[in-house]
Amino acid sequence: MKKLTALLLALIMAFSAFAMLGYADGQPVTAYVAQYDETEGDVDRVVNWYEVNGKYYIFIPASIDCDTAKFYVSGSNVTVNGAAYTEAKSLTEAFGEKTEAAVVSDGVTYNVVILKESKVASVFIATESGSLDAIHADKSHKEKGFIEIVNADGEIEYDGVLDQIKGRGNSTWEMEKKPYNIKLDKKTNLFGMGKSKKWSLIANHGDASLIRNALAYEAAKRAGMEYTPLFVPVDVYINGNYEGAYLLTTRIEVDETRIDIQNLEDANEKANPEVKDIEALPRGGAYGKYAGLLENTMKWVEIPNDPEDITGGYVIEMELANRYAGEVSGFVTSRSQPFTMKSPEYASKAQMEYISSYYQKVEDAIYASVDMSELNEILDVESMAQMYLINEWCSNMDASLTSTYFYKPVGEPLHAGPVWDFDIAFGNNDLDRFGNDYTDPYKWTVCYNRMYRNTVFGKWDVEEKPTIYNVICKNGDFIAKADRVWFDYMEKAVKETITYIGGDYVNALEGSAVANAIRWNIFGTTDVETIEDKFEAETASVLQFARTKASTISSGIGQVQNNAPETNFVVKAFKGILVGVNNLFEKAIVLFGLENME
Repeated sequence: MKKLTALLLALIMAFSAFAMLGYADGQPVTAYVAQYDETEGDVDRVVNWYEVNGKYYIFIPASIDCDTAKFYVSGSNVTVNGAAYTEAKSLTEAFGEKTEAAVVSDGVTYNVVILKESKVASVFIATESGSLDAIHADKSHKEKGFIEIVNADGEIEYDGVLDQIKGRGNSTWEMEKKPYNIKLDKKTNLFGMGKSKKWSLIANHGDASLIRNALAYEAAKRAGMEYTPLFVPVDVYINGNYEGAYLLTTRIEVDETRIDIQNLEDANEKANPEVKDIEALPRGGAYGKYAGLLENTMKWVEIPNDPEDITGGYVIEMELANRYAGEVSGFVTSRSQPFTMKSPEYASKAQMEYISSYYQKVEDAIYASVDMSELNEILDVESMAQMYLINEWCSNMDASLTSTYFYKPVGEPLHAGPVWDFDIAFGNNDLDRFGNDYTDPYKWTVCYNRMYRNTVFGKWDVEEKPTIYNVICKNGDFIAKADRVWFDYMEKAVKETITYIGGDYVNALEGSAVANAIRWNIFGTTDVETIEDKFEAETASVLQFARTKASTISSGIGQVQNNAPETNFVVKAFKGILVGVNNLFEKAIVLFGLENME
C-alpha cells in the first residue's frame, strides 16, 4: 500500500504537487509541511499551519526531517522573508536557521513560527471524511481512515488502514481537547506493548503536567500489578491538524496480550453461530433511565445459547448511576453500587446472574468484615491491597466509584484491577467530596471515600454509604496485608517511578508539552521559555505530591484511622429527606413495572 498518499485526498489540501497557483483570488491561503518518501515517491506526513494569537504555527513532530520535508503555501506572488518563493523547498532551505518568518501571499503577510521542540513519537490520522465533525457531534460515531504511527527516530510502527476512530471518555469528552479510541486494521505490536487492534489516545487535557496517568501506570507496572495499561507519549495529527500531546495506551480488554482470561465475547459468538449480529438482539432486565438507582437489578442481552462454562472471563467496572443507563449490560448491588460490563459487553441473562451474584458475595463479605483467609477464597486480597494502595498514593477521588475494575478468570477468585484513569489524581482535584481534601498529600482520602449515589432528582451526593475500600480498610487484617504489600515491594516501585518520570520521561516530554500548551493555551502564553518554566513547575508539584503522599503512607499505613469525615447536621438532614423520597420513588418504579421507562 502506498503509505499515506490517500492522506492528501482526505484533506483540504488536495491541490497539485505545488499549490501556489491553484487558488483563485479571495480564497484563503493554505500552508503546510509535507514529508515525502523519496524512495516510493509518495506523501508520508502532512502538518498544516495553525493560527494562534495572530501567528501561524507549524508544530513539527520529531518524526519529520526538516532537511527533506517541504513547505507549501498557496496563493500568488509569494515571498518568504522577502525572497521570492516560486517552488517548494525544504524547511531548512526555506527558513534557514530562523524559527520565525514573514510569509507574504496575495499581498497579505503571515507571521509564521516553525516549532520543532518535540522528542516523542507521532501519530498521523486521515479520516475518511477529512473531518472530525461527525465524531465530535456523536462520541459513538465511528469513522474509517488511514493511520501512520512513527517513533521519535522516524521509524514506522504502523502504516495502513484505520478500521475506526471514535470518541471516548465521560467528563474528559466534554473538554475542548478530545480523547479517542482507535482500532487498527490488524493486530500490531506498537512500541513493544503487545499485539492488538484496539488502542486509546488519552488527551490529558485536565492535567497541565501531562504526567499523572503515566506516573500511576508506571508505578503499577513496576509493582507487578497484573494487566496494567502500557503507554507511550505521542504527538497526534488528524487530517494534518496538530491536536496536541496525547498518551497512546493499551486498552482494558480481554486478549492474550491484555487481560489474559477466557474471552466470553468470542465464546458467545461460537455458541450462537446463527446469530449474525449480537448487538441487535433484544435487551432484558432493568435498562431504563433510572435503572442505575434500582438495587438488586441487572440488565442483559437476550442471547439464545450460553457457552458451556460461564464461570470466568468477566471484566466489570464500577460506574456512576447516571452513566449506567447508557451501557448495554450491568447490575446494581444491594448497597446501590452500579457495575457495567466491560467484557463481555453483550452478556446473557445467565452470565449476568452469575457475575452479579458472585460480586454480591464479595461485597457482603467485605461489609461483614470476614476473616481474610475466608475472603481470599472469593477475592484475591493481594490485588485488592495493591489497588487500594495505588489509589491512596494518588489520592484518586474516583477510586471505588468509577473507572474501578475487577476481573474474574475461570477457576479463580475475583481480582481487583487493572488500574485506569488518574488525570484528576495527585492533587488535581479541589472538589470537596465526602469532606476529603484531595489536594493535601498528608491526608488519607480513599479509605474515607463514600459511594457517589445519585437520586431521581439529579446528581446529589446522598446517603453517605462507605465504599468497599472504606469498609475493608476498617479490617485490621486487611490493613496488615496492605502494610506488607507496601513495604515488601510497592514503596520501592513508587520511589523508582518518581525518579524515572521526573527524569528521563519529563525531559523527553517537555518539547511536546510546549507545543501542546501553545495549541491549547494551557498557560495563557505562547512564549516558549515561560511555558517551559510553567511546565517544570507543574511537573515538580505533581512529583512532590507523589513523594509526600508516599511518605504519608510509609509513616501511617498501620495506624490509619477510618472514620469518614462527618457532614454537618443540616446537610445530613436534607440528604436524609432526599433519600427517603428517592427510595419511595424507586419502590414505585418496581411496583408498577416501570424499570425501563426512558
